Amino acid sequence: MKESVFNKIPKQRLWLYLMLVGLIPIIISWCMFSNKLDSVNMLQHQVWSLQEQAYNREKKQTANMAVLHHFRDADHFYIDKNLETLVLLEPELESLRKILNQSDFPPDEPMKKRIDFLSGPGNNMVFTEGIVQSTPLFQEVTETLAHPVEIDIANLQHILCLVEGVSFGDCTPPPNRPQLIILDFKIEKKNVSEKNEVFLLNLKLLKREFL
Repeated sequence: MKESVFNKIPKQRLWLYLMLVGLIPIIISWCMFSNKLDSVNMLQHQVWSLQEQAYNREKKQTANMAVLHHFRDADHFYIDKNLETLVLLEPELESLRKILNQSDFPPDEPMKKRIDFLSGPGNNMVFTEGIVQSTPLFQEVTETLAHPVEIDIANLQHILCLVEGVSFGDCTPPPNRPQLIILDFKIEKKNVSEKNEVFLLNLKLLKREFL
């Protein structure tokens, strides 16, 4: 009678083979479990990502509604009433006028030109409007200074107060301000006299009004 193949294998090696064969179902089960676990983790990550997107979208919508409510009653003529009516470099103008009134001599030509410039339209803030862009929620337009203007530090604080809606110095922003965004802001120091610190300002704004 022929000896069985298993009888030819040493017992220790046979036990090793049997253990390895017994591990195969465990390994297969672990691989299947690992794949399912990866799928669950991926699904959980997708759920968290969707929740985060929904939260950010809701947060953004809440912020947009707050902005809409804040600027709901904006004055369409806010720039005309508040920025274009500013008297710039008023202390210098008053000082020059005082010298002129107290002097027994006619004013020299540079003083006369300076008074005419400060009191005339040459140093008034005048904005030109670009093309109005409209959406279902708001309309916006660019407002650009028609020409640079000369200002001092007090004027600069007042202008920023009116544009940004934040109190500066003695200026408190009036109500019904539209949303104003500074698109371009250039300021350059100008040598006019040793006593007065004067700057040349160029400004471009985006005015947004909610419908």
